[in-house]
Amino acid sequence: MTVVKSLDTPPAVGNFDDTVLVQISSASYTEGVPEVGVTFVAPTSGRVLITIGGGLRDNGANATRVFMAPQVFEDDSDGTVVLSPTVGQYGIGSAGEQSEFMYYSRTSLLSDLTPGRVYYARVMHQTSNTPGSPTADIACREITVSPA
Repeated sequence: MTVVKSLDTPPAVGNFDDTVLVQISSASYTEGVPEVGVTFVAPTSGRVLITIGGGLRDNGANATRVFMAPQVFEDDSDGTVVLSPTVGQYGIGSAGEQSEFMYYSRTSLLSDLTPGRVYYARVMHQTSNTPGSPTADIACREITVSPA
């Protein structure tokens, strides 16, 4: 028989905000206002599942795409970055010239965390920064971190 300890399966944590961010134009990842993030403790496996989601659109003719991805730090947002935002492996992206919000999510495995260590994960976003007036919007953002 194996005794399961609280560090083996710390609770899942999540955060959500439905503040609409309009006319996004940053081609570099930014956290948005308000910041949507969570503090979590790495389980003994050193692995967590990170799910991000949101409502994305480009309601103009510029074909601007919106990308969202998680960023993870040791301790808090002033700590060492252990996962930089990257849409290709961990994020979601919208299609351009999409007049209505489309809702997406993605779950990814993050490994090699230090068991028992505190981490902070937040949602970051950027656009493809197509020339012209910015027309990319985000309806909501969410993040969930679960032990794996």
